[in-house]
Amino acid sequence: MDRLTFDEAAHVYRWDGRVVPNVTKIIAPLTDYSHIPPDVLLRAQEQGKAIHKMVELDCQNRLNVATLPDWMRPRYAAWCRFKEQTGFICWDTERRGYNETYGYGYTLDLAGRLPYLKDIRGGALLDVKRSLYAGAAIGLQLAAYEDCRNREVPRDLSTSYRFALVLNDNEQYRLEPFTDRDDHLAFLACLQQLRWREKHYGKRNA
Repeated sequence: MDRLTFDEAAHVYRWDGRVVPNVTKIIAPLTDYSHIPPDVLLRAQEQGKAIHKMVELDCQNRLNVATLPDWMRPRYAAWCRFKEQTGFICWDTERRGYNETYGYGYTLDLAGRLPYLKDIRGGALLDVKRSLYAGAAIGLQLAAYEDCRNREVPRDLSTSYRFALVLNDNEQYRLEPFTDRDDHLAFLACLQQLRWREKHYGKRNA
């Protein structure tokens, strides 16, 4: 039995059968979606999952482009433009794991090289987005993923650059860098706050 399990429908991670927080939950208090109508938010989440799956399958050379719905085709064109212009070489896609030091689960989107971007020397971590609505909190998310992954891979496959990759519906993409060195420290502060709330108010109200 795997020590780490993931219930995709409930988006719940377990380590040795015990529910553990994930990166998205840990940084959730930093982003307010309460003013977005529930149906709009649900549609955005469903589209986000579909876009992630499209990218994952393409990186694995398993994507059947003919099956893509019409709304996804411009996003796919944006993804292809990104690959063409950056020379993206994929090392990891949808890598799932558990940080034993800090006790949380994660699934990162992409890691690899961007050889056509001359200012980027070394590996890069990318999170695929529909938009940049979450703002600076994306930097914390990426910092958490990077810390986990760099603990697990050889040095020559580690990453030192972090980007959000937005695939727009006009066939264009945006590659947004996150460079704040305090991002990982801020993420750990969010994790500590979550632990404190669970301790004093219980997991249900955390």
